[in-house]
Order: sequence, then C-alpha cells, then structure tokens
Amino acid sequence: MKPARAAWIASALLVALAFGYPLYFLLVTSLQPEGQGLDAGSLARATHFENYAHALAQMGDFPRLLGNTLLVTVLSIAGQLFTCSLAGYALARVRFRGRELCFALVLASMCFPDTVGAIARFLLFRALGLVDTYAPLVLPTVLGGAPLFIFLFRQYYRSLPEELGEAARVDGCSHFAIWRRVMLPLSRPMLVTVGLFTFLATWNDFWAPLVYLLSPEKRTLSLALAGFQRTYDTAVECLMAASAVVLVPCVVVYFVGQRLFLRGVRVAASKG
Repeated sequence: MKPARAAWIASALLVALAFGYPLYFLLVTSLQPEGQGLDAGSLARATHFENYAHALAQMGDFPRLLGNTLLVTVLSIAGQLFTCSLAGYALARVRFRGRELCFALVLASMCFPDTVGAIARFLLFRALGLVDTYAPLVLPTVLGGAPLFIFLFRQYYRSLPEELGEAARVDGCSHFAIWRRVMLPLSRPMLVTVGLFTFLATWNDFWAPLVYLLSPEKRTLSLALAGFQRTYDTAVECLMAASAVVLVPCVVVYFVGQRLFLRGVRVAASKG
C-alpha cells in the first residue's frame, strides 16, 4: 500500500472515530442500569432497553410531540426550498436593475448572526398576535430567511448552461415557467442539500420553540428533551435514550440523501 493512501485511510479512520464515539457513548449510556448512566465505558452485561420506554413516557404525549415537530419541519423545508430557489434563480438568470446590489445585500446579511434581530422579531410577532403559534417558527423560512441558501441556489443555477433557459424562452416560457419546468428539476442535488440543512436546523431547534411556544400541547421534541434536565439529579440513562430516539430521523435522513447532498455541496463550492 502506498504511503499516501495509508495516510488517507488513517486520517479517515481518525475522523470517523472522532464523530462516531459520541454516538457510541450515547447508545451505550442509554442502555445502562439506573444510576450508572455515566459509567458508559463499556456496555453493561444486561442491557436495559426499558430505558427507552421510560424515556418516552417521561417526555409526555410522544405522538403529539412528534407530530408537532414534523409539522414545523415539513412546512419550514417546503417554504425554504420554494423561496430560496426562486430568489436564487432571479439573482442568477433574471437581468434587472439593481440585481448586483440585491446580491450584495444577500451576502452582507450572511455576516450577521440570527440573534441580532431576535428581539425585534419577537416584538413583531407579538404585535401581530402570533406568539404561541407555529407561525414564528415557519414564517422566517417561508419568507426566505436563509441568505446562505439563496447564495447556494444562485451558484448552482449559474453553473447550468444558459442555453437551457434561452431554449425555453424561445418556446414562450416565462421566467417562472423556466424556473418551475427547467431549472427546478435539474437542481435536485441542491434541493436535497438545502432540505437536509433545513431539516437538521428545524428538527433540533430549541431556542425558537422555547421563546414562542407557551402551550404544553404545542411543544416540540427539543422542548420535551429539556424536561429531563433537573437541578440536582438528572436521569442520564433516560435522557440519552430520548436523545437517541430524537436523533434517529436525523441519521436516517442524512444517509438517505447523502449522495445528492455531497454532490450539491461540491457543485456549489466549485462554481462561481
């Protein structure tokens, strides 16, 4: 074996170990006996799968929690894909006065963390009477609240041949028809990439549900996980079991869309 290949394999194994050990620790801890959750150096002789049943029972109405989280996540993904892809197409293919200025503003908005406008956003939603609803969790994504995704779509559409749009215009298509019938079907890798990022961000979001959701029946899974944290004693085994249950959809979605996800990131990073 060549030294370069051996070094590459060793580096890959080290990275896999660095990312895989936290998952191993979580799974092993979730199967420990009660009171021995932090002693997760090795798997216990008798694995306690009943920790998962106890964890789901402590979370409360798990089907409702799952349904609430799925609702917010699906609406956020749909809104993000629609608005960001449409804005990216406009910045990449539609010639209009001020296009470069709009793109510069998109790039500038990427420099500000989301917490900068948190107070103003809360005051706005409170004035509109939308607190304790799912609107504050979904509307920012529906209104294109992720400039990074707009940038990624723009880069991807610029990498596609211009002849595709010109041929569609000759056939009488408008810009919206070109985006819907030509560009959108060709942007599957980028759709999967943005959808995956949005899924992970929304599924694991804790801050926004904590601020805007007041009713217990509207809680999401991230808020239910916070209920395991207590002042003096924390059921570590049940906390890890609940975390594993919440983590499963993230792992499944990533491995299902991994191929298109990596292709989308590679194309967006290599095309200007």
